[in-house]
Amino acid sequence: MNKDIYTKIFNTFKQNDGYTHTRDITDAGIHNIYLNDLLQEGKIERIKRGLYRWAEANTGADTTLVDVALAIPGGIVCLQYALAHYNLTTAKPWEISVAIGKKARVKLPDYPPIRLYYFTPVIYNAGIEKISIGRHEMKIYNREKTLCDCMRYRKQIGKDIIKEMMVSYLKEHNRNLDLLLKYAKICGVTKDIQTYLEILM
Repeated sequence: MNKDIYTKIFNTFKQNDGYTHTRDITDAGIHNIYLNDLLQEGKIERIKRGLYRWAEANTGADTTLVDVALAIPGGIVCLQYALAHYNLTTAKPWEISVAIGKKARVKLPDYPPIRLYYFTPVIYNAGIEKISIGRHEMKIYNREKTLCDCMRYRKQIGKDIIKEMMVSYLKEHNRNLDLLLKYAKICGVTKDIQTYLEILM
């Protein structure tokens, strides 16, 4: 491709913090066939159909969260990945846990690896926080809601991680036990949370 087309495509990615959709390219008057050329050259990476990231854009945990936010607009980071984000576990999840609504229909991206969890409306809508990453925004459950969600899935997550997260949380100076018990009630794990509080405090 000639230099002018390359520059136009690059600027489209730059205007969107390193990301672009196929429609952004076509809206700029550029044929989307050039995206295939850039893919083959390794200049861009496909997140999912119609969504691309400039390969030289910053990579790391923040970039991965932006990938998820753009690929699954209604998704909320949850469970073990949220635990790791808050430094409440030393375990390193190899996939990103993402909560979506019970009736949502989602097409998973090519990358990163994601595991979906379908939450009922009451549980899905509780305890959501927003993280700004450049010009993008990612939703994640707050610490207390994350603990309660993990308690719901304790058999899958494992006793060691559950104990570690509770010990780590109780060491934090900004812990909020009232909020923790509020979300415990919403998630139906009040008895389990109280048991750990009685043992560890």
